[in-house]
Amino acid sequence: MVVSSDDCSDAAERFQALMETAEYRVRRALVARYGIDVGDDAAAEAFAWAWEPLDELEPMSNPAGYLFRVGQSSARRLMRWRRQRRPLYEPPADSELRVRMDAELLSSLRRLSADQRAAVLLVHGYGFSYREVADTLGVSEAAITNHVHRGLKRLRRLLGDGDAND
Repeated sequence: MVVSSDDCSDAAERFQALMETAEYRVRRALVARYGIDVGDDAAAEAFAWAWEPLDELEPMSNPAGYLFRVGQSSARRLMRWRRQRRPLYEPPADSELRVRMDAELLSSLRRLSADQRAAVLLVHGYGFSYREVADTLGVSEAAITNHVHRGLKRLRRLLGDGDAND
């Protein structure tokens, strides 16, 4: 079968459109869940994988959620093979978020459960809506609400804010 250059450029444009709608959410969710090294690599693998079944991904109501699951599988594999790990979450050097984070906060974030950390970072660090986070992570909006509430409550307690009662 011969593939024309028009077919390739059409596929490239469709893939670019998918990337524009899903990449930000998927990459942020994987980094928040698995750390910057594993999360970034897992996101890259998920999007590399997405090229083949592009025709199946496009009609999905939530391709970002599906790609997050693909990235999760990659992240689990990557974590098994990596012995030396960088800090669990470290925002890019030029990030506005990095300016607001200090060592105590990063240490406290590491002490949250992975689900709580991902929910808190995506909602409060990146400004995603609860619905966007729920769709991306493939859980209910109520679960995200609980993870954010419990994560913030634990962060307040860990950081010494007297308003958090456990």
